[in-house]
Amino acid sequence: MTKRRGIYGDYAEAFKFFSPNARHFLAGSILLGIGANLISLLFSLYLKRLDFTEVAIGTMLSTRALGATVIALPASFIISRLDPRRLLPVVATLTAASYVAQSLAISGFLMASGVFFAGALSTIFQVISGPFFMRNSGESERMHLFSLNGALSMGTGLIGSLLGGGLKDVLVTLGVGEITAYRAVLLVGCAFVLSAAVPYSRIGPVTAVTGAPARRGSGFEGIDAVLWFKLIFPGFLVGLGAGLTIPYLNLYFKDTFGLGDTAIGAAVAAGQVATFIGIAAGPEVARRMGKPRAVFWTQFLSVPLILVLAFVRSLPLALVAYLARQALMNMSTPIQDNFSLELVAPERQGLMNAIKMLSWTGSWTIAARLSGSLIFANGFSTSFALTAALYALSTLCYRLFFIPRHARNG
Repeated sequence: MTKRRGIYGDYAEAFKFFSPNARHFLAGSILLGIGANLISLLFSLYLKRLDFTEVAIGTMLSTRALGATVIALPASFIISRLDPRRLLPVVATLTAASYVAQSLAISGFLMASGVFFAGALSTIFQVISGPFFMRNSGESERMHLFSLNGALSMGTGLIGSLLGGGLKDVLVTLGVGEITAYRAVLLVGCAFVLSAAVPYSRIGPVTAVTGAPARRGSGFEGIDAVLWFKLIFPGFLVGLGAGLTIPYLNLYFKDTFGLGDTAIGAAVAAGQVATFIGIAAGPEVARRMGKPRAVFWTQFLSVPLILVLAFVRSLPLALVAYLARQALMNMSTPIQDNFSLELVAPERQGLMNAIKMLSWTGSWTIAARLSGSLIFANGFSTSFALTAALYALSTLCYRLFFIPRHARNG
């Protein structure tokens, strides 16, 4: 894969080397992504229709992140002891059930419980993916596998977002009550999540393509604390910034520009396409620049785009900034994930993935809970400005930690 060719050619060549297990995992990611993105788009709008305030919506959404935070570390030990062939289909089924609960519950406690368990169970897929790909891929196709998984999980949002916003509006046009329409479409998303159990159940015995033995970790003994801090802390800052704004992007477009649900769905879908393109381009960018420099520049260029969202009240400019930010900021995620796992021993990869997830979701939870009140009191500009500052600080840390001084000047 050293010849020059387009992105499509690179992935077509890499795909030939993907193991059957990796392909089944990707198929499950597609179905899971469609359902999860559909639910993500509509759920906060559904809460708004139920007369939840921004503060209450922030509290409810942060419950999902709380579930992810609670399960992240235990998940690393769960996946090291249970066969993915048995674990993944069960988790997909339970995740779908949790989404059903949050969609149909009529009490705040039951709804929050569904959101909590959906967040916790969904985290298992994220914790398991990195070590799973490391064990089921060779070095030549691994970066493409990480990026394709990220691109698919985000790119399926095109289908989920368009289906969610469009189907809800169609039902309302046909005379279905708006709340009933929201619930019906949320259940469609639940069905997609449940269907992911089928390809997950086809995963075979997990063996390392490279032939390296998969050993169980032994807790935290022998960990290079300084290295792990450098790998984790920038993501913590990004999680804080993301929690301040990402859960409220659909409300941002509705409240700031007066967009309807179908238009919001189209905007979010376009954002998913931009994300797909950005992530898909990641391996080529990483090959040309090196992984640390690629992460630095993609995040650095995202900061001014967030400031456009904060202070510019032009819908065309806001949409361009949103799409460019989606492509650039998300391009770095699979590159960072692959780079982090390369620097730790195979038996520590599950733990690294879990702690990174714990750090990100923990900071996201804190920020999401605070941001609802912040937006309610001051509007969206303050939250976006704080997000830009946190992203800039994360970018600076990554530069100091992983780009040698001579490389910065070279």
